[in-house]
Amino acid sequence: MHKESHGFFRQLPSALPGLALIIITMVVIRLWVEPWMAHTKILGMEKPLTDAFHLNYILLGILCGLLYRNVIFGGKMPEIFVDGFKLSRLMIKTGIIMLGSLYTFSAIVQLGSMAIFLIGGFVIMTIIMVLWLGKMFGLDRSMTAVLANALSICGVSAAVATSPAVEAKASHVAYAIATILGFGILTMFISPFIGHELGLTDLQYGAWIGTGILNSGQVLAAALAFNPNVAPGTAVSIAEIWNIMRVISIPFAVFAVTIWYWAGKEESDSSGKKKSLGTLLVEKFPVFVIGFMVMVFFTSMGAFGDVGIKGGPPASETIKTLRLVMQWIFGFGLVGLGGFIDFKELRQAGGTPLKLGLIVGTTKYVLALAVVYLIKDYLVSI
Repeated sequence: MHKESHGFFRQLPSALPGLALIIITMVVIRLWVEPWMAHTKILGMEKPLTDAFHLNYILLGILCGLLYRNVIFGGKMPEIFVDGFKLSRLMIKTGIIMLGSLYTFSAIVQLGSMAIFLIGGFVIMTIIMVLWLGKMFGLDRSMTAVLANALSICGVSAAVATSPAVEAKASHVAYAIATILGFGILTMFISPFIGHELGLTDLQYGAWIGTGILNSGQVLAAALAFNPNVAPGTAVSIAEIWNIMRVISIPFAVFAVTIWYWAGKEESDSSGKKKSLGTLLVEKFPVFVIGFMVMVFFTSMGAFGDVGIKGGPPASETIKTLRLVMQWIFGFGLVGLGGFIDFKELRQAGGTPLKLGLIVGTTKYVLALAVVYLIKDYLVSI
């Protein structure tokens, strides 16, 4: 962490041009484009961009980042903007930490009991399915192990965390990430439309995408695209607590898949460089989850005033300010997320890894929707 903090401050000056582009983009979207969409008529239709296409600052921000990279800059972000767009990842993680101000521990217990059961079931089911399909397709054992955790938990973080323990090559991680991002981008854009068409509530929608979408950043984007408001009981508050439950399972999933990898590895193939699971998990476990729980602790202690949970006192001015800041931070971060969507890189996810990823990802996505729809009357909101 010490080295990272020094790296952050050294990188900040070179990040300023990219951050300026991100900030200007989101300011224009929020202060001019969104108000225009909310009052415009097209072909005699009232507000079609917001009512029919459900466009909001989140989707527009992602689209702008995507257009910058793939159209305006021809597929490669200019060096002057690279560091700023990299820093946008920190914004997303910072925003997720701040989301802890939406919850108290008692609310998490209410939400988490069902989430633990459903998320645990989906994580186990997905790992088993990937390991089985990997064997059936004759996929490299390391590649299969990386995909198992990447598809079952939270995409990129899980792929990176698993790779050292299973001797994965850089190409294995690249394929896994490209597969996940490709599938996730599709679900990130179509999920809000499906949710609105099915008349899902924020609770139902949040539980669905918190379970069914593969990557943490894409869960966040899809939740805010459905309902851009940040408050207890909104789509983002539900989706993120379910997603946090999933991320917390990283150590257990890495341990299980690593055991599977080494148990089935031929003795003659072993290099003897087995990884230390303890060191691996400490180094790779997402720090933002700890930050999120610390924020929940302070919120539970009343550090920011009343949270505004349904049936209780209204939210304090401090909490309202935090939520407004969060909306801007997420907006900035997701412009940056769009800037990482490279159509050329996505084409690398070809062949068997893509085939396996699409089968498992689609199964998980559709099954999560079906299960949430079946148990919708038993879901608990806050």
